[in-house]
Amino acid sequence: MIKSSFRKSILRRRLALPKSIVSSLSERIQTTLIESEYFQKAKSIAIYSPIKNEVKTDLIIETSISKNKDVFLPRIDKKHLSFISFLPESKLTENKFSIPEVANPKASLANQFDLIICPGVCFDGKKNRIGYGGGYYDRFLSLASYNHLGMIAFDMQRIEIIEPEEHDVPMEFIITESGFLN
Repeated sequence: MIKSSFRKSILRRRLALPKSIVSSLSERIQTTLIESEYFQKAKSIAIYSPIKNEVKTDLIIETSISKNKDVFLPRIDKKHLSFISFLPESKLTENKFSIPEVANPKASLANQFDLIICPGVCFDGKKNRIGYGGGYYDRFLSLASYNHLGMIAFDMQRIEIIEPEEHDVPMEFIITESGFLN
């Protein structure tokens, strides 16, 4: 099966998950990340704003802020992904993909992080991921500096095997409701 077929199939299944299931599984997944050494040692965290029934990130963001960690959210400008500083008073607006972004483009940009948490549509046991097909994260990751790179996802997003392409960046770890894949 090719990437676009995996993408459609898993996305359709994820979108069918009831909100209550997304919320309860997201809380378990986020708690696992928060309790991990990856999170505990990180001072700067780049994390996505969830769409399309992705694992929620609100608990991670709130905990990061309460622990005085620097939080960065993605911003898409044409074909480029960047990360903008997020503060509790930051205003968010939706971009062309309906992804919430920090509204103030003058907020500080960064490309060096202790921890980056990527979104994705599906993943395999070798920690390869398939995103939404735009290549934004793979292009960004090829230029950014980071200590740790992970993905949070639901077990139902796991597929047998992904044939990675040359530009695909594998994850260091993946966390699902069942725990760590590392």
